[in-house]
Amino acid sequence: MNRRTLLRRGLLGGVLLAVGGGVTLQLLPSRQVAPRGKLRALDGKTFSVMAAVASRVVPSGDPVAIAHGADEALSYLAPETQAEIRQLLGLFESAIAGALLDGRLAPFSAASPAAQDRTLARWRDSSITLRRSGYNALRKLALGAHWVQPSTWPDAHYPGPPPLPKEL
Repeated sequence: MNRRTLLRRGLLGGVLLAVGGGVTLQLLPSRQVAPRGKLRALDGKTFSVMAAVASRVVPSGDPVAIAHGADEALSYLAPETQAEIRQLLGLFESAIAGALLDGRLAPFSAASPAAQDRTLARWRDSSITLRRSGYNALRKLALGAHWVQPSTWPDAHYPGPPPLPKEL
């Protein structure tokens, strides 16, 4: 990759983050999901987007529980990384970015399940590295938050962690 291509991709990535994360104008209202407890890394809006992503990535899972698991996992990361994930979720949710990149006029959380699946597929298969990386980050975050839940362990034939010794 030459310097010009690298600069072009970096500039495009910066513009995408600015459009999605910095622009508050939304064409349609987002679908809000109420958290079941206190949030540690996400805010209410990004929590709702994470729940919407989780509902499509793990259809058999509880999207709210998965979003809470993602919030907990993110709380252990550096504040800068948490901010980047919130920006990514904002970009994913943005109706403006959706209109420019995917032809979607509704925020991701308010879109139909079929439109959400199309958006996820476009991010997954995009020629833009930032979009593919963003899709993979959110997908892995949702899957990890799902499979860490003890209720999912029997489905994976995992008996759970061994008991800790009584004396160390």
